[in-house]
Amino acid sequence: MALTRVRIENVDSNEVIESGKDGAVFFNPNQYTLTKKVSWKPDKMPGFNVSRPQFDKGEPAQLAFSLLFDSYEARKDVRALTEKVAKLTQVVGGKTPRPPIVKIIWGEDKPYFAGLPFTGVVESVTQKFTLFLDNGTPVRATIDLSLHETRAPEKQSKEMNTKKSPFPARSWTVKQGDTLWAIAASEYLNAARWREIARANRVLNPQDLVPGTVLIIPSVE
Repeated sequence: MALTRVRIENVDSNEVIESGKDGAVFFNPNQYTLTKKVSWKPDKMPGFNVSRPQFDKGEPAQLAFSLLFDSYEARKDVRALTEKVAKLTQVVGGKTPRPPIVKIIWGEDKPYFAGLPFTGVVESVTQKFTLFLDNGTPVRATIDLSLHETRAPEKQSKEMNTKKSPFPARSWTVKQGDTLWAIAASEYLNAARWREIARANRVLNPQDLVPGTVLIIPSVE
């Protein structure tokens, strides 16, 4: 089976960085790290030892890996290839000046949360030159690359198969005198939907609301 090499694609310019060009070779990484975090906020629940976390949002995934570049056999400057990777941090022109969107491709396509390909922006590039010709020309280098995921909201909505609700999820901080009926009337324009708020917050007594408590107002159609 032929060796599949990792490719670094500049999505904005369609330029592809791959091994074998400019007399240099870069080798596949021996590992990569994919990190995904989810942000939660604690609810204000007076009188309890542990507050219940409330989902806030998903954080962008992070991809990190290292690449080895070598041009010793060709006796050429290895920076002819490494600089192309380093330039992925540079701002390019356009309506919204920014560094380019980058896609890392290696092997079969998998769902975005399972590995590669990975689309994002370069967050950091660290270059380490480790071998030189007698005249000081670097011919071997290691690049540590870290990327920050970016995905269009429209694509995310399609993947989640979500429908926009006229009453999206939000929160309500209880004030003195509040009742679930009044909250439902205010948020849903229908006092009869108080049970949905009660279920979402596990409220056993709808008349016993503690001021300062943050209630989840669930999304409804």
